[in-house]
Order: sequence, then structure tokens, then C-alpha cells
Amino acid sequence: MVKSSLNPFQQRRQGDVPTHHTAQLALAVADEVYLRALLTDSLPTLAQPYEIGAISIQVGVPLRDHPQYSIDGVLTFEHIHCVLAGSGPEVPPLPEFHTHTEYQSVTHCHSDLATLAENVAPSEAVNLLARAGFDADHIRQILQLPSQAWHHSWWYALGPEGFLTVPFQRHIRSRCFADGTFTLQFKDDYAQDRPHGFRSQSQAVPVMVHQDSLSFGENLTRLNRARRELNGSQALLIAPDLTELEIEGYLRQNVSLSNPRGLQRSLTAHCRLCHRDLCPLHGVDSSPVMACRSFLPAEAVI
Repeated sequence: MVKSSLNPFQQRRQGDVPTHHTAQLALAVADEVYLRALLTDSLPTLAQPYEIGAISIQVGVPLRDHPQYSIDGVLTFEHIHCVLAGSGPEVPPLPEFHTHTEYQSVTHCHSDLATLAENVAPSEAVNLLARAGFDADHIRQILQLPSQAWHHSWWYALGPEGFLTVPFQRHIRSRCFADGTFTLQFKDDYAQDRPHGFRSQSQAVPVMVHQDSLSFGENLTRLNRARRELNGSQALLIAPDLTELEIEGYLRQNVSLSNPRGLQRSLTAHCRLCHRDLCPLHGVDSSPVMACRSFLPAEAVI
């Protein structure tokens, strides 16, 4: 039987947990910090912080194949598979090789040429490269390359343990056309497993708030319909009161579970009790604010 950190849900009072409609509203107004937490703090974790780029949620999404049904939310995020070496504080620096043999061991496989962008405006080409982590000097170098030249850079891909530990070398070239547009292409030299795409892929995860009025099978059926429509394997269930048997059942069906307490926090506010010191309404008893996504209760202050 699974022993889970979700078990304390069972000790909460019913009034502490948002209703289904309130939870949907909380999802609609949730900020990016909370949306990221849905992915990183679920059981099991859907993504690590360094794997998440842009993120958004759409609430109350009808299913195309079953229009009489809808899913509470679809969480769409940029799932990062590889990063430019040294492009951020959590990214490893440039790899060091002491011999040519070491270098060859991580670059002996070669990918086909792939197109990152075709006939795009200069501003779009700059934005694509900037989002990948290149600074202004390297972007300028890439866009001003001679026709037969390549820009070489080192990247890291996710290893088997899910960390950015696998180095590979990427070669990028650009083509500028008479109308001022650019085409960007790349190819990779790697050790064994080819990196997925240029940097990331869009991923959609169905999100459902558990309904006590439905059975385990009915809740799972709703999630499976959404997974099938989104052509994905992951799903997230926000659930407060689950038995250990239900927890084990959902986990075995590849459903991640999330604590609903953050949803309640998204819709509550008491300016006198809030610990957001820089807010101009901090400590004001007469504040007209009834709901605030930045509300910081005492228990959340470290």
C-alpha cells in the first residue's frame, strides 16, 4: 500500500477545501508561480523547475469528441529538453575535454540538418535565439555568418535521471534573403541519444478537480477522455480527501495528485493578515480587496 504525503488531506476540515466551482475559478486566476507549483509539487512530479518554460492554463475546456463533457483545465507548458551551456545559474558551464578522445566520445553521432525557422523577420530570428539563451554578441554572430560558415555551441540534454548532464555540440547556420528574412538551421553532434528538438516542446496536461459525487472510476474516466483527446499520457488530479487505496489507484494509472490548499489561497485575501510587506495595502483593515493572487499568509513565510 502506498504511504503518501497526501494522506494529511484526510485530516482537513471540509470547509478548508475549495468547492469544485471555486477551485475552477482559482485555476482561472492562478498566477504563474502557482501553475508551476502544480507541475513541480505534484505526486509524482510532472516536471522539474528547470524543465518548465512558458506556462498557461485554459479553464473549462470542452472535449471535441465528447462535447457534453469538459475538463476543468488544460495546463500547457514549454517542456525544456536541452539548454545552452552557461546560459543560466542552474545550467552547467562549458564542458572541458582533456583529450581528443574525450571530445570524440560525446560527439561521434551526427543528426540530420533541421530547420528552426524559415523566412522569418529579423526580430523573430533575434527572439528565437534570445529565448534559447544566446546573448546579443552571439546572436549578431549567428545572423551575420557567411554562407558556408557555422556557429558552434555546447548544450546539455536531460540525462536518464532527469538532470541536465549530457553535453552535446550544436552547429547553427543562418541564411539571409533579399527580402530581409532569415532562415535558421541546425544540426547536432552527440554521444548516443539525439536531443529532442531545438530546445523544448509544447506539452498539455489535463487538470481535474476531484468530485466527491463521482466514483473513482468516473473521475478516472473523465481524465482518460481528456488524455486521449490531448494525445498525452500525463494527467493531474487536485484532490483533498482520498483514501490510501484511491491514492494507490490513481498513481498506478499514471495520474499525478496535487494538494488543493494553494487553490484556496488563490481566492482569499485579508490585507491586515497578509505578509506581503511591499504591498501598499499591507496591514490595512479597511482594504476593499476580497481576493488576491499575491496573498501571503503567515504559514507561507519562511
